Amino acid sequence: MALYFIHSRRWRENHDAAIKAFLGRAGTTLEAFLPDLEDHELMFSLSKHFEDGPLIPALVADAYRYFARLARDFRRPTHVWLFGRYPTYSFYRFDQRAVIALYSNTSAKKELPAFEVTADSFLGTFLAADVADLKRECRKRAPDDLESVIRNAAP
Repeated sequence: MALYFIHSRRWRENHDAAIKAFLGRAGTTLEAFLPDLEDHELMFSLSKHFEDGPLIPALVADAYRYFARLARDFRRPTHVWLFGRYPTYSFYRFDQRAVIALYSNTSAKKELPAFEVTADSFLGTFLAADVADLKRECRKRAPDDLESVIRNAAP
């Protein structure tokens, strides 16, 4: 499973039992991509773009702690990727399928489109290439190190 989002608190809460059941099975993997809290320009931009903007840093910190707890309980993820570029979409990849959810270009709250894609489709191939590029550009951190990222990012 590979997850890339800003914080996705509601999604994590709604799917917590399924995520834990997945991680409880042998041979599963989890890759998490989250915003880099220490990238103040990114956090400022995210805060300005979303209706819940002032809460974004705390919500991202909550996501860091969520994945650190999973790592303690299930030994996965073994690391978390921290991105520093403004995201244009989120993705949730499971085996040979993924859901890609677009972001709006405005801060107005609205329903956003999401697409289910297969790994061998054009969008699936794009996503695989984007994940490979993300791994070259993102900071790789051990889950145990995330609390220090939160502390270092505090104003």
